[in-house]
Amino acid sequence: MTSFTALPSVSIIIATYNSSRTLATCLLNIAKQSYPKSKVDIIVADGGSRDATRSIAKKYGALVIKVDPAKQNAEYNKGVGLVKARGEIVLFLDHDNIMPHRKWLSSIIMPFLDNPTIIGVEPLRFHYDPKMTLLDRYFSLIGGTDPVVYYLGKNSHASWMTDGYNLSGKSIDKGKYYLVTFSKDTLPALGGNGAALRRDYVKKYAASDPDHFIHTDVVADIVSHGYSSYAFTKDTIIHLTNNKVIPFLKRRKQFIEQYQFAYRSKRRYEIFDPKRNIGALIYYILISLTLVVPTLDAIRGYLRVRDVAWFLHPLLCFVFACVYGWAVLERRIKHVFMA
Repeated sequence: MTSFTALPSVSIIIATYNSSRTLATCLLNIAKQSYPKSKVDIIVADGGSRDATRSIAKKYGALVIKVDPAKQNAEYNKGVGLVKARGEIVLFLDHDNIMPHRKWLSSIIMPFLDNPTIIGVEPLRFHYDPKMTLLDRYFSLIGGTDPVVYYLGKNSHASWMTDGYNLSGKSIDKGKYYLVTFSKDTLPALGGNGAALRRDYVKKYAASDPDHFIHTDVVADIVSHGYSSYAFTKDTIIHLTNNKVIPFLKRRKQFIEQYQFAYRSKRRYEIFDPKRNIGALIYYILISLTLVVPTLDAIRGYLRVRDVAWFLHPLLCFVFACVYGWAVLERRIKHVFMA
């Protein structure tokens, strides 16, 4: 059993902006953790919330940092929080991430103690509960919030369609976690939704200042320096979306415009790499328009976990193809008229 003094200190970084809907539950479940309280600090980087976000954060003892509203976005805010982090491990937890049990934090830290070569640890799956909303159940079941990423093979969380580790990289079952070795070419979109990283590796090898912080790119930076051992605990993280489809799709379009277009010059990791992923993208477009493959995958998933949420899959594959196409077309039109 690991002694108290040997346990690493943990800085939990949470980016917020009008996040009162979920933040209290997020922080309450942190407070319930069995991990020593003296080893944990919480940093909330807030972009100018107009609701009760900051008062909720202070109630739970978090250090609240006010981020310039003109610059604020989820990634920039995390970078601001990272500047203040002093823990040996930094845990990037979204305001809508909920730790599902009181030993969750201990389970995330355990692989770091077991293997000093591990640079980061994440839970393998999104938590599934039949009482969750329809959209949350769907995202949990496929292992992400974007079916495009799913079919590009870049999901950072495993779907419930198969047992065991089913993501990219070379994996070894170590009992309570999977030890995975990545190359930069096989890297999924890591670093978010309950990802823990060694702070000294982030500081030394990643472009992690607020202006360059993007969680996937930070992990890619470290891996590109040859530190490629990662762990996935056989555990879950609850991810609560708004469950309103139209607002969610609008946010997704904004994400595409921001991180795929506007910030492209700053990116070190691309979910869609034109040199390697063009075939997968064409495949996704074809299957989304024909609906056959997503429907078959929904049936296959339903046979594993009997939930009608699987049958959102063909519809959302088509809708996401339209959202991505709309974002690209809109950018091309703006480029033509602004040239």
